[in-house]
Order: sequence, then C-alpha cells, then structure tokens
Amino acid sequence: MWIFSEFIPPPECPVFEPSWEEFSEPLAYINKIRPIAQRSGICKIRPPKDWQPPFACEVKNFHFTPRIQRLNELEAQTRVKLNFLDHIAKFWDLQGSTLKIPHVERKMLDLYTLSKVVASEGGFELVCKEKKWAKVASRMSYPQGKGIGSLLRSHYERILYPYELFQSGASLLVRSINIKNLQHLVSYFHSAFDEGDFNGSYQIFIKLQLIV
Repeated sequence: MWIFSEFIPPPECPVFEPSWEEFSEPLAYINKIRPIAQRSGICKIRPPKDWQPPFACEVKNFHFTPRIQRLNELEAQTRVKLNFLDHIAKFWDLQGSTLKIPHVERKMLDLYTLSKVVASEGGFELVCKEKKWAKVASRMSYPQGKGIGSLLRSHYERILYPYELFQSGASLLVRSINIKNLQHLVSYFHSAFDEGDFNGSYQIFIKLQLIV
C-alpha cells in the first residue's frame, strides 16, 4: 500500500553572478564554482552585463559547402508518397488483403519510387520484355550482382501491377465482393474524388456500376 506524503519541492539551483574580473576567464571561473554546483547537479551563471563570448572560429581558414534544401518541395514529395501508399493500401483492402510493404536489403521498399522508375522506363511490360530490372535496381541505388532486379520485379508484379490494371480500367479477376468491400469501394471513390483524382474516381464509378 502506497502512502503519499506532502510534496516538498527541491531547493532552487544556485545562481552565480561573477564580476568582470572573475569572468575574464570563463572556464577558470566554472572550475572554481564546480564544488558548489556539483552538490545540486545544476547551476545558473549570469555573466556580467554586455558580456559577449569571443568568436572562436578562424574566419580565414573556415570553409563549408552549402546545401540547398527546398523544404517546401520535400513536404510536397512526402504528401505525394503518403497519398500513393494510401491508395495502394485501400486497393488491397478492397481485395480482402492487407498491404504489407516488403523489405529489400534490410530497408523498407519505396513503392512510390519503384513505381515512378518503372514508369519512366516504359512501364512494367516493357521493362520485363527488355529485361531492364537490373537497371531499375541500379536507379534505386541498390547494389549490383545480388539479383535484386528479379526481387523488385516480383514485388512490383505482386503489389503494384494489379493496382495499375485497376487504375487503367483493365479487367481483373473478380472475386466475390461482400457488403464490407462494397462500402470500402464507395469510400475509395469519395476519397479519390475529393483529392481531385477524377480519372481514378471515374474508373471506380465504372466498377461500382458493374458490381451493382
């Protein structure tokens, strides 16, 4: 059984206000007050008024390479990826499956980048026909000679290709659709329409007509 007593706040940390003379060597002053500060584990030092730490960088010998980070583009790219993955997940939910993103080389596979790289190489069928999967792996910065191209093809064919067929309106093997899946399809239609994906929402509308 716990017995709670009245809370007693700890004492305030010691505050030091050195003079200009004492603070002429800041590290020496800190070493001087160390025994007192160690008792409480923390302390506050208020330097003399108008004190400024010396600029310790050697300007003549200091060089660096600036990096341009377009944060607005990074944020937009992240949103696009998240929307893409959301559409993939909803598609597989309609099929009665849960999207499980595979790992390649101990890292989660970037399905969005894989989709874009394959599209830039002419699409899934052309990449297969011309055996470009090794090039796809190279463009995604995977090491060569480990058969990763074949692995990417397998993941693409299993996860992304059915979704592409769905988006293009091509016929898929239709399994029995229960009420729950129909509700998901309607929800997916509204989501695509609200996001301005009118082509996707139109394809879903056609499928709804076929089902109903």
